[in-house]
Amino acid sequence: QRMQLDASLNSQKKTQAKAYKAVNRQERQIKLVEQRIETRQPTLAGLSEKVIYTERRFKQIEENISSAQIDADRQREVVAILEEERTRVNAAESRFEEQLQGSQAQRGTGPSEDTMVEYNRLSEQLRSECVEDMHTRDVQDRQIQLLSEASRRVSDRLDGLQGQLEGVAASERVYVQQQQTAEAGVANVEREMQQARRDAEAAKAENERLVRVEIELNEKLEGVLKDLSQARAEQRETAREAKLKEMVSALQRVFTGVHGRLAELCRPTHQKYDVGVATVLGRHMDAIVVDRQATAIECISYIKEQRAGQATFLPLDTLQPQSANDSLRHAHRSARLATDVLQYDSAVEAAVMHACGNALICDTLDVARHVCYERKLDAKAVTLDGSVIHRSGLITGGVGNRGQRGKAQTWEAVAVDNLRKARDRLAEELQTIARERRKLAKEEAVTTRLTGLQTKHRISREALDAIGRKLQGLATERKHIEAKITECRPAVAQTTAELEQAKDVREQANARIY
Repeated sequence: QRMQLDASLNSQKKTQAKAYKAVNRQERQIKLVEQRIETRQPTLAGLSEKVIYTERRFKQIEENISSAQIDADRQREVVAILEEERTRVNAAESRFEEQLQGSQAQRGTGPSEDTMVEYNRLSEQLRSECVEDMHTRDVQDRQIQLLSEASRRVSDRLDGLQGQLEGVAASERVYVQQQQTAEAGVANVEREMQQARRDAEAAKAENERLVRVEIELNEKLEGVLKDLSQARAEQRETAREAKLKEMVSALQRVFTGVHGRLAELCRPTHQKYDVGVATVLGRHMDAIVVDRQATAIECISYIKEQRAGQATFLPLDTLQPQSANDSLRHAHRSARLATDVLQYDSAVEAAVMHACGNALICDTLDVARHVCYERKLDAKAVTLDGSVIHRSGLITGGVGNRGQRGKAQTWEAVAVDNLRKARDRLAEELQTIARERRKLAKEEAVTTRLTGLQTKHRISREALDAIGRKLQGLATERKHIEAKITECRPAVAQTTAELEQAKDVREQANARIY
C-alpha cells in the first residue's frame, strides 16, 4: 500500500509539474500579447494627438472661412455704398457742368486759354500721381496676398511641428508609465527568483540533512538488527517470569518507591559473568527492591488482596549490608568480587551489597580451590559455570546447573527487549524522516518554477529594453522637432513683419489716392 501511495504521489507531482509548465507557457503568451498592445499604444496616442490637432485646425479654418465671409459681405456692402456715392457724385458733376455751361452761355463768357492750359496740366499731374499710387497700392495688394499666404504656410508648419511635439510628449508619457510598470514587474520577478533560489537551497539543504539522518538511522538499525539476530531472541520467558513482571508493573503503578526486580536493576559487565552472578544472587534475583519497609508491607497486602502470588522484598531503609572486604580484591588475578562485575545505580547499592556480600567470581574451579583451601579466605567462591565453594568448604553446582543458567538468561532477555525497543524507535524515526522528505518540494518542481521565473524575467527585461529604445528614439525625435520649431519661429516673425510693413505702405498709398 505504501508503494502505491508513493507511486500516486509521484504521479500527482508530475501532473503538477506539467500544469505548472503549461501555466508558464500561457503567462508567456499573455506577456507577449500585452507587449504588442503596449507597443501600439504610443502610436495610438500619437494618432489621437493628430486627430485632435486636425479637428482644431478644421474648426479654426471654419471660423476663418466664416470670418472671411462676414468680411466679404461687409466689403460688398461698402462697395455698394461707394458705387451709390460715385453715381451721385457723377450725376452731381454732370449737373454742375451743365449748369456751368448754361451760365457761361448766358453770360457769353468761358474759360480763358491760360486757364484751360493750367487746368489740363493740373489734371494731368493729378492723374499721373494717382496712377503711381494706384500702381503702388496694386503691387502692395499682391505683396500682401503673397505674404499672407507665406505667413499662413509658415504658421501651419509651426502649428504642425507643435502638434508633433505634443504627440511625442504624449508618447513619452505613455512609455514612461510603461517603463515604470515594467521596472516594477522586473523587480518583482527578481524578488520571486531570489525567493525561489532560497527555497531551492533550503529544500536541498534540508533534503541532504534528512538523507544524512536517514543513512545514520539505517546504519544504527542495521547494527541493532544484527545484534538482535545474534542474541538469544528465540528464548521464551516462563509463565512465572511473565507473571512476576506483570506483578512488578502493577506495584509500580499503584505505589511509589517500587524500584523493580533486582535482576532488572543490575547486570553483569560482561556476558561471561552471567551464570556466576546469577548463582551469587540466587533467590534474590527475583526480589523486589523498595525504598521503605512500609512500602514493602503495603505491597504484600496488595499482593494478598489480588492473589497475585508471592514475592520477596528488599526495603532499602532496613538493609544493613557489610562493606566489601578490599583485601579480597587481591586474592587472585582471576578472582573478582561479585559487586565489581555488576553495573547498578547507587540508589540500589544497599540491595546489591546485601545480595552479593563478599562472594568472589572465579574464572575456574582451581582458582576457587586456591582461594578457599590454600589461602583459607573467609568468602564464598563461585565459578563462571556456576560451581560454588561455600564458606564451610562444601562444593555444589557445576555445568549441569540449569536453574542458574535459566536465571542468567534474564539479562539476555532484558538486552533483547532493549534491542527491540531500539529497533522500534529507529523504525519510527525512519518513518518520520520519510514523511518529512515527502513534504519537501521536489527539486524538479522547484527547478521548473525557477526556469519559468527566469523566462518571465528575460521577457520582462526585453520589454523594458524595448521601451528604453523607444524612449531614446522619441527623445531624438523631440530634439529634432524642437530644432525645427526654433528655425521656424524667426521665419514666422519675419513674414509677419513684412506683412505689416506691406499693409502700412498700402494704407499710405490709398490715403494719397483719396
